[in-house]
Amino acid sequence: MDAEFARSPEVQDWQWRIAATMRRGIESSFGTRPDEIDCVRAIVEAVGAAPAVAGRLRLRDSFKLEVESAFLHGPRSQVRFRIGGTEHQRELADLLVLATYVEDGTLAFQRACFIQAKRSGASSRSAARFSIDPWQLALLGSFPEFTGFAGEFKGLTLELRNRSGMLGAYGLLSPPGEFTVVSARVVNHVLGGRQSLTTKELIPAILSETGAMRSAVASRGEYWWFDPEHCPYCRELAMHDFPHHWLRHHASHASRHTAALDTPVESVLTCVGLDEFVQSWSGLRLGEVWHARNPTSSDRALRRCLQRVVRRIAQATGALSRVDGLLAEGRGDHNLSLEIDGGDREPSGLGVLSMVRTVSRGQG
Repeated sequence: MDAEFARSPEVQDWQWRIAATMRRGIESSFGTRPDEIDCVRAIVEAVGAAPAVAGRLRLRDSFKLEVESAFLHGPRSQVRFRIGGTEHQRELADLLVLATYVEDGTLAFQRACFIQAKRSGASSRSAARFSIDPWQLALLGSFPEFTGFAGEFKGLTLELRNRSGMLGAYGLLSPPGEFTVVSARVVNHVLGGRQSLTTKELIPAILSETGAMRSAVASRGEYWWFDPEHCPYCRELAMHDFPHHWLRHHASHASRHTAALDTPVESVLTCVGLDEFVQSWSGLRLGEVWHARNPTSSDRALRRCLQRVVRRIAQATGALSRVDGLLAEGRGDHNLSLEIDGGDREPSGLGVLSMVRTVSRGQG
């Protein structure tokens, strides 16, 4: 279904328009005040103006893609954490990117990526160079237990899983209006102990991931898709000998049953430019995933974190109502008491981009 979704003309047009709008916003920010927070705000505003898109897939399935965004002015999201017995204090992120998958009205899974924006400090005659703080890098790469004391995480003590390697990332902003997203773990390996890097140093890692993803796609044939729990043909194949002509029936049913599985693909670790960022985000291929069905304790911890952060921003801005409702659904948390930090407001804050893809079976 993902391939069919990506080929949909409605989706392709939506992706192109939203990437172009984001780019214009970043270009305008770089032309006036080249500040990370200004650029994040421009990205958030571009997404907020994007309309929903709907369409049909095979077998009468229909889909809808909705986006929301919010930018909360306030203290930076400062957290404290310990590594090697030493306490550190750093900002967690400038931007939280969420992608939620809803099937027949029920939340199935959600992906999350905390992004720290970095503006290029290079002149127009040299390669874009970005300074990276080693302790912030350690926070975004491994997510040790941390306690928030300012901003949206104030009062929360959390330890989050980063199995995908993409719960924490850097958003590298470069003139005139480009945005490259790279996993903190990839940045750590590229740095090799240094405290700055250029975008060209990321090329080997980007090419390596691109090649691996192409190989995975090329080797993923419908004939060898197998899931006896959901597919009757697979169940028969698992229990009995079978005639080879059954493989044709199996292949014809594979795309339908695969679409219904709560098994999102692995997250990308790099997004080269805004177009690829938008495609990965709307394609449910960006960030750490948690499952609503049969969740693990680490799934529940991530859900709880996102639920509280989204609720705080929703209460303060009046936005994010769609994703806020989905996160609270079935958890009895609609009445969470979440006080918004009312202290002195710094000219900073946290931006949120939320995309919800809803699929309705047999209703196209």
